Amino acid sequence: MKLCLLHSKPILLTLLPRQVFTVCLLYEIDKGKASPLHPYFLHLPRSYSILAAFGELETQALQVDYAIWAAQKAVTKAKYEWEQAFTLMKELKLKPPLLTFRAWIWATGTVQIIARDKIPQTSGNRCYLCKHFLVR
Repeated sequence: MKLCLLHSKPILLTLLPRQVFTVCLLYEIDKGKASPLHPYFLHLPRSYSILAAFGELETQALQVDYAIWAAQKAVTKAKYEWEQAFTLMKELKLKPPLLTFRAWIWATGTVQIIARDKIPQTSGNRCYLCKHFLVR
């Protein structure tokens, strides 16, 4: 667990750093043109080919049982992580489109690309990822 200051209101986080970073990304996108990163966001892909984004049709097209299981597990894990972060996203008053599972999948894909191997996998670290994304 860690303490992170968002809008001068302390929120106890039990999220993994990659989840916090994903929420921070969505929060920054929520600012729209007011965000200094807005020009960068305009050039990001609209979707990613990650297992968590696979629908039923894509999953079944994999044909191999283990591959199907892996895709289903990725979707289940992504939904679980989204549900864990949902309360924080609502507290931040993100716009409804940014609260969706689809937005979460996109942001997760973006985080995987920009922060590959740079985000610690445990939740025992300080919330240093927020410092570049959140308003003080």
